[in-house]
Amino acid sequence: MTGPIYEIDKVAFETPHDRGFFARASYLKAPDNGDALIEIFFEGKKLREFFFPAYKIWNVAAHLSDIVDGELENSGRGYSMAASTGFDSPNIVLEPAFAPETEANL
Repeated sequence: MTGPIYEIDKVAFETPHDRGFFARASYLKAPDNGDALIEIFFEGKKLREFFFPAYKIWNVAAHLSDIVDGELENSGRGYSMAASTGFDSPNIVLEPAFAPETEANL
């Protein structure tokens, strides 16, 4: 079989270039519309492509510098950061946004 077994709906974004790298995220058509295609390019040539949850694609753009650092270090650390929920880090302290108003708090 040749060619992709998925169909691209539309390109969501292409990142600015960072040290010769850039990323492109594309939404997919059903039945794969819960995922997006992520393509990583280096000096204009496709380096990697993979599926990623569509709701998290902006993490790839936000962590492109980390992804590039990882690529240059031969590490997947940047991809792990982009895939993270952020809740698995021991450095995050979750506190209520507000205290319920009660007689004790007045």
